[in-house]
Amino acid sequence: MCFPSLLALLVLLPSLAQAKLPADKIEPPAAWSDGFGLRYTIERIEVRGNRKTRTDLILREVALSPGDTVTADDTRVERARLRLLALGYFLDARLSMIKGERRGGAVLIIEVEERGTIILNAIHLGTSQATTLWGGLDVSERNLLGRGLSLGAGFVSSTRPKVDGAEPALAFSLRMAGPPRLHGLLLSGSALFSRGSEFFRVRGPAAEPDPAEFVAVNVRRAGGVVGVGTVLSRTAYLWGEGRFETVRAELPTLRVRDLGQGESQPIAFLVRQGSSRLGSIALTLDLDSRSDPVLPRAGRHLVVSVEAATPACASQYTFVKATAQGSLYFPLPVGHVIGVHGLLGGLVGDAPYFDRFFVGDLNLLLPPRAFGINFSTQPSRNFLGTGVADHRYDKLAGRLLAEYAVPLWRRHGLFYRGDAFAALGVFALSNPDDLRRGGASLGQRLPADLTADLGLRLDTYIGIFTLSVANALGRLPL
Repeated sequence: MCFPSLLALLVLLPSLAQAKLPADKIEPPAAWSDGFGLRYTIERIEVRGNRKTRTDLILREVALSPGDTVTADDTRVERARLRLLALGYFLDARLSMIKGERRGGAVLIIEVEERGTIILNAIHLGTSQATTLWGGLDVSERNLLGRGLSLGAGFVSSTRPKVDGAEPALAFSLRMAGPPRLHGLLLSGSALFSRGSEFFRVRGPAAEPDPAEFVAVNVRRAGGVVGVGTVLSRTAYLWGEGRFETVRAELPTLRVRDLGQGESQPIAFLVRQGSSRLGSIALTLDLDSRSDPVLPRAGRHLVVSVEAATPACASQYTFVKATAQGSLYFPLPVGHVIGVHGLLGGLVGDAPYFDRFFVGDLNLLLPPRAFGINFSTQPSRNFLGTGVADHRYDKLAGRLLAEYAVPLWRRHGLFYRGDAFAALGVFALSNPDDLRRGGASLGQRLPADLTADLGLRLDTYIGIFTLSVANALGRLPL
């Protein structure tokens, strides 16, 4: 069965962490000098500046203890600093040593500057030709009681869409995760309830967003995810998740698309009529060496995930979905930063539409989904003249995006930092059947389009806010 497989990860992940990776601690003999530089034995550790975060949590992440021997340029010290910043609880972390009471001894000083941890993750607010208004919030406390616990909740609601048969959207989400522990288990869980409509074209050209040219499929989802993970090293995390949902879909009476000139074709609604079940198990590897998890100036971030839904997980949908997302950050001498972001995804099987790659999640100029619900009939603008306007949910996806960021200020009141940025990229999405179409052009087999953005990114006491051209275009029917 699927979920016993997840439970097996509880036993397997810690052993993987310890078997595959070298230990972080080094145990050289204590000495004042070994010919290659001064060495110090840590007599004690002092933590300063943590008004909220518990001292034992900070010490656990640093992974240095009294009795350890370090050098003045010990790489473990810098790794410990980056690990503290990666938690997202601190604006800055500084590690230094002062002379101890004995010859060769030192006191390790850890100074942290805490940041707000009640975070506004998202503001769901917009209007489109299909939906007059939608709105909602997603909020989380990332360091509950100073113990590293994360608790989050969100909701979104909308007016009734103007598409035939559609119903108002409503969704709730609740999430909780335990504190990170080196070579130990991390537990997480989330729950989701959503009610909304997805829109499918029944007539008209692909570039026409008129809601009258669409019909609605009304879908209710209820379920959750249970996760277990481990911190493999200072930059590597491994997660296993088990997911189960019940799905209820009401398909419209009209199920054929009019192609014009007397031609038509059945509409693929990509969800089962009536009640169905979805169960899956997923594995995710997260490699993160960024200098900062909020506005990074250097480093890299790679997330690779594989999800499989099978009858063994009590699922009536059978598919395998793999996704890889990566970012590289290159600091420039003038303090500016170039970021390169890539995404590749592929899916095999009969996944429901809400698990497929959606054009609005790839194109910055379109409204993204909120809790899996789409509110717009707007197609991609098709700057490259391909067949992308007729693609919404597909099995294959890719995107490459380059970004140039210019720091504007640091630490001004509630606004910690601000960057001006410009981004330009290209994305593509397709299906295996499209790729095999004989006689079709590349633009028909692999539809692509440009995406771009320009604006300000603000790091504030309550999270990251992006004021940009794409953000406006995605929320307004322009």
